[in-house]
Amino acid sequence: MTEKYCTFDGTKIDGTLSMPCKLCGYVYCKDHLSPQRHKCTMLENVEYVKADAFSNSIVSQSPNELHMPSSIDTVNINVEPSVKNVSSMTSITDSPYWLSDCLEDAKNLIVEYHDEKPDDKSFVDCANFFAHKTFDVKIQNNGNASGDINLIRGLLSQPLYKICIHDMLREDTRDNRRMITVVLVHQLLHAIHPSRMHDFTNGQKGINKLEHELANRASYHDALLNLESLNQSGKIHLCNM
Repeated sequence: MTEKYCTFDGTKIDGTLSMPCKLCGYVYCKDHLSPQRHKCTMLENVEYVKADAFSNSIVSQSPNELHMPSSIDTVNINVEPSVKNVSSMTSITDSPYWLSDCLEDAKNLIVEYHDEKPDDKSFVDCANFFAHKTFDVKIQNNGNASGDINLIRGLLSQPLYKICIHDMLREDTRDNRRMITVVLVHQLLHAIHPSRMHDFTNGQKGINKLEHELANRASYHDALLNLESLNQSGKIHLCNM
C-alpha cells in the first residue's frame, strides 16, 4: 500500500493525512490508526493495557474526547459523554470494546440520516436524546434474535437501555461490525420511537422501514443482505420486539 491508501481497508486518503502506526509502521487513515482499530499484529508485544483504557469512565480534559493509552497511540475518539462502553477491558486481547465503536457508528448514522424527532418531545432531536441516555451493549444468545432491547412499553423514554447482540456476531470482523451497526440502528430506533411497532403504526413508518431506509442511505446495503441471509438460513431471527 502507498501512503495514499489505508492499509486496513484500502480507503483512499490524502497523503498529508496518512499516518504510520507506531507499532507496526504501516500507514492508516485516521479511523484505523489506533492499533486496536486495525487489529495490529504487534499488539502481542505490548504486555499490558490498563483495564479502563476503553472505558468512558475515563474522561480527558475535554468531556467529549476519550484518549487511547499513550503507550500505544495518541488518537482521540469522539464519544457522547453520557454513553458508557459495554464493559471494561481486562487485557488487549479482549474483544467487547469494539462493540462501543459499532454503537457510536449507529448513533452517528441515525443523527445524520434520521429526520424525525424522538417520541419524547422533551428532546429536540436524536443527538440530544443520545446525549442524555445510557446504552449498554453485550453479546448474548437472546432467543436467536439478531438483537434485543429492554424497552419498557408505555414509557416515552427511559434512562438506561440494555441491548443484546446475538453471539453469532461475536467475532470482530468487518462484516460483523457492519451487521451489528445495523442491528443497533434498529434497536436505537425502538428507543427513540417506543410507540412504533415493526410495521406501519398509525400511518407512521415502522421500525423495519426506518432501519432499511437509514441503512441504505448510509451505504450499509451489504450488511442488510448479510443479515437477511442469516435470517433465511435460520441461524438468527429478526428482532422480536
